[in-house]
Amino acid sequence: MTDSVRASGPADVLSFVPHALGSVPRESFVLITLHGTRLGATLRIDTPLAPTPAMFARTVADYLAADTAATSVLLAVYTDVTGAPELPRPFHEHVEALIEVFDAAGTPLKDGWLVTSTHWQNLLCDGVDACCPAYPLEAITDSALNAEMVYRGSTYNQDAGATYAPFTGPADTEETIIASIATQMITGTDHASALWANALRTTGQIPEQDRIELLATLQIPAARDLLLCNIIDPERTTPEGAGDLLMGKIAPDWTRVDKAQERARELINAAPGGYRAPLLTMIGWTDYLKGRASSAANHFTQATADSPGFRLAELLTGVMNLGTVADIAMNPATAYKPKR
Repeated sequence: MTDSVRASGPADVLSFVPHALGSVPRESFVLITLHGTRLGATLRIDTPLAPTPAMFARTVADYLAADTAATSVLLAVYTDVTGAPELPRPFHEHVEALIEVFDAAGTPLKDGWLVTSTHWQNLLCDGVDACCPAYPLEAITDSALNAEMVYRGSTYNQDAGATYAPFTGPADTEETIIASIATQMITGTDHASALWANALRTTGQIPEQDRIELLATLQIPAARDLLLCNIIDPERTTPEGAGDLLMGKIAPDWTRVDKAQERARELINAAPGGYRAPLLTMIGWTDYLKGRASSAANHFTQATADSPGFRLAELLTGVMNLGTVADIAMNPATAYKPKR
């Protein structure tokens, strides 16, 4: 994507960010590597809370080191925690620490911007207001690059989260899911695994009875974990030993991942409350693989709200809270590239 679009100024670069991430960042540091004059990898991380500036900067630099072709870095800080006008720029010490580590790595910070819910302006200017005037957000959405991306069919969510409509299906859906769970506990889940494989390679809606079987399978932890694994590795027959796959060390077929997310959303609409957690976790996990941390965290939160104590969502939330980024999301050769 970055080979075929041209950013001619800050507004163009800032308009590129939500297209790359799939949503408008909130309370985030977004870093974009440059390969000469070309845009490279995009990394989004939460605004720092506990880490010291030096620790934060080293962690970010370690993430960006995966892009070995990078020659410099751009930074956009998305926050509404800006303080009074006479105070230093937000996260001043963290930005200074980033400048120091990027200089030491030979990939200097070329430019930076502050983006709030009302305006954007230069982040690296320490002078008076006239030195770094505020610009309206419309300058970003009206930019030439944003128009080009929209023309190519690119879209993004205004918020990182997602909401799903309440269940309105047949009243006996939960009863039929429970019955299918009981059957599969006796007969096994091979048929449901075949249904999932078929759903990932075909178009059209999943037939109603197949949806019931899949929803039932996803309530059985070992079978659920295998269906998740099969998104990345269709030949896998057991979830055992899938740690590298789960943590994003194995490059997937991103078209298949997109299809899995599409199917998961379809199944969410067919699932009554209390049966959606595995699907919400599936979407959150695959968003984690895409480097979309905010969306992933939102889906894990919804999963635990649907089924309090849902262990897989809790474990993945713990991974997210450590600031871990999937290896495949940090490598430009394997990172997710939205369809254009």
